[in-house]
Amino acid sequence: MLNRLEKLTQRVGGSNELIDKWLRARKDLLVSYCTLVGMKPNKEKHTPLNEKDLDNFCHHLVDYLSAGHFHLYHRIVEEVDGSQGPVAQEAAKIYPALEVNTATIMAFHDSCTESNFDDDNIFAFHYALSDIGEALDARFVLEDKLIALAFDTHILPLAPVADHAELARPA
Repeated sequence: MLNRLEKLTQRVGGSNELIDKWLRARKDLLVSYCTLVGMKPNKEKHTPLNEKDLDNFCHHLVDYLSAGHFHLYHRIVEEVDGSQGPVAQEAAKIYPALEVNTATIMAFHDSCTESNFDDDNIFAFHYALSDIGEALDARFVLEDKLIALAFDTHILPLAPVADHAELARPA
């Protein structure tokens, strides 16, 4: 996932400040996920859950989902809304899949914030973490298509845009 992010950043990075901030948010999310699941060299097979890492991941997860849904997707969908061409058709396929993905990810988030983890449920949580990794991967594939669509059709301006405070952390 990080390698794909790097390739996407090389392709579209520096072209639009909104996209740049969003890609940085994705990187922060991925780093917090890797930290939470303990993706490090020479790690023990079973590491105890670090509540701080879980909180950090959940924080980045909500911020990332919010930024995409309320800012980037909305802007792209507004641009193609009402058009009948291939761009609109492609966006019409991507957006519903992102909505389903968001529901899956938010269900995971809600279960994390409502549960206390102990020896009885920690293994189920680790399986859920694996599933959420797969859901994030699927999401990034969809988002990458949406970003490529926006850039290839010039929906998003290709020049840096001044001050996009809307990507700041939601209240």
